[in-house]
Amino acid sequence: SSWAARNPDRPVLMSRAPLNAAQKAQANAQRASRKISAAQRKETEDALTGAIRRLLADQNDRIEAIASEHGVTQDKVKKLMGGERYYKKGSRNTQLANALIHAKAQEVNADRPRGAKYSLDEIREMVKADESMQNLVREEQQEYINKLNKRRALQNMSVRATNTAAARDVQSTLDNVFKMLDGLALRTGIYTCVFASRGHVYDTAQATWFGTDNVMDFWEDVLQTEADEIARKLEQWACMADLDERETVQNMQRVYTRLLNSGLRTIAKRRDIRINYTNVDTAMKEKLAIDLKGWPEGVPFQSPTSMNDLKALLKVRDALKDGSCRWFRMSPRQREEYAAELATRRKKGEVIGKPRKKRADAGVPRKRKGKENAPLRKRVRASGSSTQAPKSVEYIDTTDEENTSEDEV
Repeated sequence: SSWAARNPDRPVLMSRAPLNAAQKAQANAQRASRKISAAQRKETEDALTGAIRRLLADQNDRIEAIASEHGVTQDKVKKLMGGERYYKKGSRNTQLANALIHAKAQEVNADRPRGAKYSLDEIREMVKADESMQNLVREEQQEYINKLNKRRALQNMSVRATNTAAARDVQSTLDNVFKMLDGLALRTGIYTCVFASRGHVYDTAQATWFGTDNVMDFWEDVLQTEADEIARKLEQWACMADLDERETVQNMQRVYTRLLNSGLRTIAKRRDIRINYTNVDTAMKEKLAIDLKGWPEGVPFQSPTSMNDLKALLKVRDALKDGSCRWFRMSPRQREEYAAELATRRKKGEVIGKPRKKRADAGVPRKRKGKENAPLRKRVRASGSSTQAPKSVEYIDTTDEENTSEDEV
């Protein structure tokens, strides 16, 4: 049983077929050609780098001479020359060029066998030569971008066809994650630990753990448990717990509840807090100054047990997982503005939230059940009180001297 077999309703990323002898020979020839091209490019780049370094050295000498001639600093000369650049973080949105290359690759490489597909440079030239892909209107550009986004989402959410492919994906992705966390620890000093395990007895991925610096000493010093033992128990639990991984309404309701409650407890720093779905405006935002941002459009905010639409539950699950929907603490200004907004709405006669239902006998004194005729009892001291006299023992042992008679004296 593979991961794909246990998820029949999800798209499958098919594994590549192995190369035959002719395709291997062609691949080796292409690899050798790329190696020669890379060596030639390296020589060209080294020559260019040397020329630029000589230019910069000459430029620094000229800047120093100009600064000393006019009595200003070298930094001012560089600014006037435009030598100081301000970099802005680029957008990570899908680029039209990548969308066009993707569309052209789907068109020309769809029916070609592995090893005979066009390379990226060849496809890029095809895009430049295709007149239908030039001077596109905005709607056409967005259509190409949407196709690429759909393809990326499909690859990200699809499942691996075999256990071997899944294990390789796990190893490759975890290696990248570990490198990123190592770099993050060096840059910021953060402590991070990760435990990973397979989720089924038929999976071939091995349980592993990772920690930055000496963070894994925490488990031994505080919990008296080694990291290997935690990874082993995690793997045992994951394989023996008989977890239901299907995307059903019941499972998504549980995930919805767990993610939402976990985020609220983290931001409120309280373990006993509960979400008041009916009176969220007053109980959460007005009283606790905690609000929820990024809630999916078209999905009403209600208890997960009241939501039976699987698509809506999946939309909420994805938003909570990727962090686009999360709890946050309102600033004092936001809290004041929201309180003023509620006051205005109440003045207009609007009922905020759902008031609690009044008891039928509200305002009438009530007696406790079964306590009407109970006599008053005095409070009794505890048995260990020091005011009680000590009790004497029942028998007293006698000594030999006390048992001696007068005749023996």
